[in-house]
Amino acid sequence: MRVKLVFPFDKKYMEFEDLDLNKDWKRLMYFFIRTTGKKPTTNTLLFLIGVNELGKGKKTFSKEEKQDLMHIATCKLLSLSGYYEWEGLDSDGWPHYKAVKPVPKLSLEEQEDLLKLHMIEYFEEHIHDEREREKTAKNVSHLKPIIKPKPSSETDGQNSLSE
Repeated sequence: MRVKLVFPFDKKYMEFEDLDLNKDWKRLMYFFIRTTGKKPTTNTLLFLIGVNELGKGKKTFSKEEKQDLMHIATCKLLSLSGYYEWEGLDSDGWPHYKAVKPVPKLSLEEQEDLLKLHMIEYFEEHIHDEREREKTAKNVSHLKPIIKPKPSSETDGQNSLSE
């Protein structure tokens, strides 16, 4: 099944295979309800994305920092549509994006749909990647590294790990 979402700012169809925005959004909400016990708001998800993009882990943020994190998340999400581009980190290690094309004026509903679409995309990628890392870690956790030292004539008394 191919669903076409029409956004007037692109003046063309954005095609997504097997995408039912409402169904996928509900699935994302269900994931967070299962894992946290609460249904997140859009602002909560923006905050989580911002914290993840900042990459400094769990800490307490000031009100201004929380707003900055939500801005980082918005830029990250809009970069998926090509409106923003990663610029780099500032001296404090905070991500910065630059606008590469103007974001068109959208109705509130269109803005929400665009952000929801990219939040689904973002979390599917990051949740999937994390699950794969966990699965790999579980599958290899019982394995012990095998280190075979070189015969003493080849190492001249040196440990093979120091090379």
